[in-house]
Amino acid sequence: MPTARKLTADAFFVLQITLALISGGSQFLRLLDTSQGVNVSWLASWLTFLVINLDLTIRAHRSRPSRVTLQTVLTYSAWTLVIAANLALLLWRGTERWDSKDTVTAMAVGLGVLVTLVYARVRGLGLTDPMVNAGFGMCFIGLPQLTLAYKIFTVGGAGLAGGMLLAGHIGITTRLGQLMFAIREAGWDRNRLAAALSEIANEVTWVLVTVAWWVG
Repeated sequence: MPTARKLTADAFFVLQITLALISGGSQFLRLLDTSQGVNVSWLASWLTFLVINLDLTIRAHRSRPSRVTLQTVLTYSAWTLVIAANLALLLWRGTERWDSKDTVTAMAVGLGVLVTLVYARVRGLGLTDPMVNAGFGMCFIGLPQLTLAYKIFTVGGAGLAGGMLLAGHIGITTRLGQLMFAIREAGWDRNRLAAALSEIANEVTWVLVTVAWWVG
């Protein structure tokens, strides 16, 4: 990899780790004070989304290992750990109970997963196929963030840290940047395409969450 591209990729990696700490840390501190507007199902679904994309990037790294693909794996590992910590705190404190919006989220995700399974069966794809996993990823991140936006709009979003919102946008776009660098270095494959599609769905719905938080 040319020096300039290597430095850019390294900068993306350092930024992602920093953002994971800022996002997860600010949200953790906010949840110690209030959880208003935060859905249990949102954090649980987000964690599932990250685990799916972590699996995709690990498989992509194993198929064509490189410095950038390893950094991408480490990036998803960091985000997975901080979101798991926030979910654990929310459940431990017990300040946010499962409500009707969580039920709607679970039903929507379940329906999305069912549609994805039907698509996989019709196309003859296995459950480990990257595009099937992309469908699962979009179900677990896009749909929960839509209901999160609605909850924030209706009850307020004091429980969602502004630092997490900002770090989320920067984080998503830089993860997409990392994926583009990985694609330029190692080429397109279905794992990287699937991860990119999931992240695009993540950003579109995160914009809606941000708008609801700002208006609310």
